[in-house]
Amino acid sequence: MKKIIPILLILFSSLQAYGFEDYIIMSEKPVKNVYSKDENIVSVLPFLTIDNNKNTMIVKSKSEGSTEIVIETLDNTINIKIEVDEKETIFSENDEISIYALDFLDEPFKPTLREEK
Repeated sequence: MKKIIPILLILFSSLQAYGFEDYIIMSEKPVKNVYSKDENIVSVLPFLTIDNNKNTMIVKSKSEGSTEIVIETLDNTINIKIEVDEKETIFSENDEISIYALDFLDEPFKPTLREEK
């Protein structure tokens, strides 16, 4: 019995809630500033790469809800609406950015995008 409990803890701790994945957002232009309107739902941080293009950000879903990410580039501002629930994270569609799921980089994956009305 003592051996079963640690094994179950390892198995259940590695299960992933699909609504709370991490994402990489890449902009076509260098990013001056990036922030989330509600850090309790989604946090976003700039990510510097080796070539230092300053166009990569990491998005971390923290809890369920709706919020918006604001990305300020050198010449405009990009607003991305995000809805997080227990099953998935939905991003509003935008042609100026690319979104990749960090947890699924080894297989083809497209995040759920919602067209603006």
